[in-house]
Amino acid sequence: MRPRKNRLVRNAPTTRFFKPRGIPMSELKTVFLKDEEWEAILLADHEGLTQAEAAELMGISRPTFSRVLAGARQAVAKALVEGAALEIGGGDFRMVTDAAPLNLEKHMTIAFAINGEDLDSPIDDRFGRAPSFLVYDTSNASFEIIPNTALGSGQGAGLKAAEIVIRSKVKAAVAGEFGPKANDMLSRADIRIYSGKSMTVRQALAQFFDLHP
Repeated sequence: MRPRKNRLVRNAPTTRFFKPRGIPMSELKTVFLKDEEWEAILLADHEGLTQAEAAELMGISRPTFSRVLAGARQAVAKALVEGAALEIGGGDFRMVTDAAPLNLEKHMTIAFAINGEDLDSPIDDRFGRAPSFLVYDTSNASFEIIPNTALGSGQGAGLKAAEIVIRSKVKAAVAGEFGPKANDMLSRADIRIYSGKSMTVRQALAQFFDLHP
């Protein structure tokens, strides 16, 4: 049997959970929508690409894309018709970015949301809840670890984490996912955002910034 090919995903949902208003979760069942299924809906139904165009972007065949899209539509329909909660997450995918590498000819620093202490640390899936940030300096290939003091915040962890990163005067930030408010705050500070799921800091440096420390 051939190994299952990961789908390429370039976008992350700003909201990963939907539920009917006024009904407690204890009374609802949950329907799951995979990340690659959400991407298929975005490309085909939101952006209006043909299935061939969308399949090429996701790195899969058109018949495979058709099956992914059909599964996505079925999940959404089930949640709407049955009044279930809809949760987005998981699946067989690899997060990629089309953003061009930044100009590395001059001093630049990059913040990585991590769960670890060095370049081989995994990038944390949640920007605001990452234990710490690794700030990498391209001018001398050095880095420092900054604790995420927003980690224990009940509300607004993403915004508080964004403030920490902005104070570090970085040009880019990398995490598995950024909440919409943190995304907006970082963008307004002219910090470029990269989604780096299922990779280490070292791998992200090579993929996004063309650096091989």
